[in-house]
Amino acid sequence: MINIRILQTKACLILLLLSVASSFSADTFAKESKSYIEKDTLQVGYTLSPPFLNKKNDQLIGPSYWLWQEVFADKDIAFNYKEMSHEELLKALKTGEVDISMSPLTINDERLENFDFTVPFQSVQSGIMVEQQSAFEKAIQFLRSFFSINFFKAMGGLAIVILIFGFLEWLFERKANEEEFDKGIKGLWQGFWWSAVTMTTVGYGDKSPRTTGGRVIALIWMFTAIIIISGFTASIASSLTVNQIDSGKSQMNDFKDKKLATIEASVTEKWLEENFFTNRTSVESSSEFNDLLLNNKVDAIAYDRPVLQSIIKKDSLDQFKLLPTQYNYQYYALGINRSLPDNFKHQLSLSLLRATQTKDWDVILSEYGIEQ
Repeated sequence: MINIRILQTKACLILLLLSVASSFSADTFAKESKSYIEKDTLQVGYTLSPPFLNKKNDQLIGPSYWLWQEVFADKDIAFNYKEMSHEELLKALKTGEVDISMSPLTINDERLENFDFTVPFQSVQSGIMVEQQSAFEKAIQFLRSFFSINFFKAMGGLAIVILIFGFLEWLFERKANEEEFDKGIKGLWQGFWWSAVTMTTVGYGDKSPRTTGGRVIALIWMFTAIIIISGFTASIASSLTVNQIDSGKSQMNDFKDKKLATIEASVTEKWLEENFFTNRTSVESSSEFNDLLLNNKVDAIAYDRPVLQSIIKKDSLDQFKLLPTQYNYQYYALGINRSLPDNFKHQLSLSLLRATQTKDWDVILSEYGIEQ
């Protein structure tokens, strides 16, 4: 994966070279922006997408809003803000109803055909959010994982090894130690019992080898049993872990037969469509996700991980969890209508890069729990 900092650095160098060539500096952006956009007021569209952009007491907050303030503070430009759905924002940028998006938008080929972007300022991946299991459901799932096919295979293999060493011990002891190792089936069972007790180091002492051959077999079995027990324990732990991962549906292909919800016209929706996730529903806002999951209208939510992490962070009742699945790598940027001058777009990107390369930007991302 391309490190976002490396990408930003390269973009910054290119923009700086262009800046020299076009003779437009950051001061030009600050002092003369209004003169070359040739508009009295810029139309700014946004859709609430926590944690990057949200509202608190009717005031916009979040890293995207912080960036906006950093870039346009003290600029001689008037703005008219419009809140709209994600799909409406994309259409408005294309038609010119909106000049700039304050909300972060993922860069992709389809959108680049309709409007322009600034340089990217954040990299994210999509994730999967599901409803948290109850204690009873977790207990049932644990029992199912424990008594799995792999578990019974391991138990069967161990029983065969115990039987082999029990049989060998019985062969040596059946004549010299008849009171502890009888003849026939009963003696075989006594050999199996001795082998199992020796392996588990219980040491009842009710049966012990007396012949030289029996003691050699016992010595070999003691050391072999230590290795077997260690491997068996690791095998059970591995089996339980694998089954828990499978039951948690942590791989995207496991969701092919499940109903998913995502944001309408989002890059995640397009990814699901291209990868043949046909059983899905789309909504206008992430605020609808909670209701869909809690009312069993969908099995899981597929969308950008920072947004899903923000929902879980506010979940005081511990109702949701984010699976470790990560897919659909993407870059966030601001969308710009094509009618705006290239000089303005260039200086906007340069200002964004400078703002996101400061320590303040790192602090803001950390404050809102966004992975870097």
